[in-house]
Amino acid sequence: MEPIVLFVPYIASSTNTRQHWTARKREVDACHVLVRNAVRRAGIGRVVVPVDLTFRPRLGKGVRRRDTSNYSLSLKHLEDGLVAAGVLPDDRGEYVRRVILEPPEVDRKAGTGTWIEISKAVER
Repeated sequence: MEPIVLFVPYIASSTNTRQHWTARKREVDACHVLVRNAVRRAGIGRVVVPVDLTFRPRLGKGVRRRDTSNYSLSLKHLEDGLVAAGVLPDDRGEYVRRVILEPPEVDRKAGTGTWIEISKAVER
């Protein structure tokens, strides 16, 4: 399987942010729509082999940097969005072997969002 690279124009609130559950649900629902649209535009089908997921936030104009681990909420929403879009059958360990969160890239001339790379899991 060749790696699949996808850009989703989404970064969640910081892991440190407290939200009412209804606000969090709206955020998750919006993320799932954005993932579904990005998957559709890219023509990505279902992935049936175990995968490693790599996430790299991209910070555009006016977006503050955070500690790398504070993007973990984005990672979870995007991973769930891949399941909701039908790309992954589930996000349990037999389907998603490894999740990697890379530090953000800063490109003030580009749009804010997250790069996702889906690659065949490396067997150990």
